[in-house]
Amino acid sequence: MNTPRARLDEFGILRGTDKSSLNHDYLRHYERILGHLRHEPITLLEIGVFRGGSLRMWEDYMTAARIVGVDIVPECIQYAGGRREIEIGSQADRNFLNELGRRRSPHVIIDDGSHMADHVILTFRTLFPHLRPGGIYIVEDLHFHAGPGATHWRGATDAVPQDLMLRLARLASCPGTEGDSERALAQSIDSMEFFYGAAVIRKRRPTNRTEVMAKYDLVEQADLPNVWTSYALHLFNNTGNLEQAIDCVKRALEIEPENPAHHEILSIILEQASDLAGALRAAREAAELNPADKRRSARYEALRDRAALSGPPARP
Repeated sequence: MNTPRARLDEFGILRGTDKSSLNHDYLRHYERILGHLRHEPITLLEIGVFRGGSLRMWEDYMTAARIVGVDIVPECIQYAGGRREIEIGSQADRNFLNELGRRRSPHVIIDDGSHMADHVILTFRTLFPHLRPGGIYIVEDLHFHAGPGATHWRGATDAVPQDLMLRLARLASCPGTEGDSERALAQSIDSMEFFYGAAVIRKRRPTNRTEVMAKYDLVEQADLPNVWTSYALHLFNNTGNLEQAIDCVKRALEIEPENPAHHEILSIILEQASDLAGALRAAREAAELNPADKRRSARYEALRDRAALSGPPARP
């Protein structure tokens, strides 16, 4: 059965892991989520070794990967061999987790460890920052934390992992949500998904400056005002090229001078470029073109107050 065409679930059944369709049925999801990495030289780190079945399954399926198992039980060292490596340590030990993440820099992390809520939360908070950009973090067996037996898995916290995951999902999908301490963590998340018993968190890749700049020819070819302003914001957010971003908004204004959104975007970029007078003029134009928009009026008034405090009044 150990052939390149074999399915992950088949390997799981042969190796006796409870991730297979005979038990939790995670593997049909994992093949979809991780299949593109099957022949890549990645590092897959799984917390919880038990009898080594899952590690062997990953070694079978991931043909070029380094498979790292983590467990608190020293005897688990016996399951090392081939491309399988074992780390002995506790997922309740922040220092151990930080050092593990620093040394291993994994592409994939799967938490199938103690399942204690405090351990799951600490492990995610500690290891997710060490996950490589574009990497995938999976938390298994979240269903342990619901129902009559949930208190057994609580550990030293009143929190449950699914609440943290749902807060992060809310913040990742709606970044403007106010008043949540998880904002910084959520900003590094690209996407999340959930299925029975598990959460999958994908880490954001940094924007490639070269790729952003290469889109200019398409933007110029489109020559649409909304495309020019969208590209200006793309430059503003990802490259710091404020001069080109300003030129792009000005081109949008040449095509559509009465659109208050273009003036507002120009104001935002000019403010970042330390041109307060220019930012004030553009904000005033945006407010006057759409007087019913109280938000734009408030922004203009705030800039006007700043300009008054910083020196002679800016010319309208």
